[in-house]
Amino acid sequence: MASGVAVSDECIRVYDEIKMGHQWLYIIYRVSEDLRTIIVEEKAGHDKTYQDFVARLKQAEAKRQCRYAVFDVRFIQNDVPQERLAFFLWSPDMATIKQKMIYTSSKQALRNKMRGIHAEIQCTEDSDLTMSNVLERICSKYT
Repeated sequence: MASGVAVSDECIRVYDEIKMGHQWLYIIYRVSEDLRTIIVEEKAGHDKTYQDFVARLKQAEAKRQCRYAVFDVRFIQNDVPQERLAFFLWSPDMATIKQKMIYTSSKQALRNKMRGIHAEIQCTEDSDLTMSNVLERICSKYT
């Protein structure tokens, strides 16, 4: 916790819900206004899509802010349905330097509490958020 930012208990509880029960499609986390705690901003059910997820991250970009997120990626590999969790650090080029510094220095505090992440994806622009990029990162661990 080099940045001094703590991880809220809710972050871990909601992560366990996506990991163990696949209860959510995605979770978006943010640093609180007082810059002391990582909190859950949104948890989305399976009625949402990857495009909804990207749109939510882009809303943070419009505010010049960063976000963390976990997405339950579903895909077919060798005719077998797969589910893998991807962790995102959304640090868009438009985000303020302060935001980028806080999110980068606090990331490991959150990641250390998340067992079972299959890929970590740092995104700074739209091309990093394409599903093809996400699948490439997830599947590269198994080839």
